[in-house]
Amino acid sequence: MRLAIAVCTALLLMGAGVTSASAGEPIKPDQHFIGLVNGSNAVTVVHTVCPGPEQRVGPVAANQNLGVARVSGGHGYTGPLSSLYAWFVPRVRKNGPLEVRFAEYGTHKAVPSGVRVPCAGTGRVEFSSCPYLAPCVTGWVPTYVRVHFVNIAALNRIVGGYSRQAAIPPWRGEPRSRSPGPASWQAPR
Repeated sequence: MRLAIAVCTALLLMGAGVTSASAGEPIKPDQHFIGLVNGSNAVTVVHTVCPGPEQRVGPVAANQNLGVARVSGGHGYTGPLSSLYAWFVPRVRKNGPLEVRFAEYGTHKAVPSGVRVPCAGTGRVEFSSCPYLAPCVTGWVPTYVRVHFVNIAALNRIVGGYSRQAAIPPWRGEPRSRSPGPASWQAPR
C-alpha cells in the first residue's frame, strides 16, 4: 500500500513541476516547494474523529501525514531560511497550532495527535519557512493546501450503528424492509 501511495505521489508531483529532489535532500535557502497533505497538494480529505453530536472541534484520525516536495518554480519559497513548517491554520488565534518541522524534502510526517480541527467543513494547511507567528526575515512565501474535514465517527454512527440495528430485528436475524408496505400490516392467516 505504501508503495502504491509513493508511486501515485511521484506521478502527481511530476505534473506539478517537481524537480528530482530525492528523499532526504536538505531544504536550503532560495528554493521553491509545495506542501502535501496525505500525499496531495490538491484539495484533500482529512478524516476527523468527533463522536459527540455537539462536538465541533476534534482530533484528526490516525495514519494521515504532511510532507513537502521541491518544485522548480512558483508555489512556496524558502527565502533565506533552510527548514519548513506545516500546521492546520486555526480559525481562532487563541493558542498556536501544533507544527511539524521539515529539514528535508521527500519525507512525510504524521499529523501530531494533539491537533484539533473542525469536525466537518473546510480548512487549510499552511507550509512556511517561518514558524507560526514568529518574527522572521523577509523574502519567504508560504503555500497552502485546502482540506475538507470529514468526521468518520459520524459516518460510523449513521452507517454502522442505528441503520444496521433497525434493518435486522434481533428476534429474527433476517432483514426487515425499511418502509413496511401494506403486506406487513396484514394479520397472519
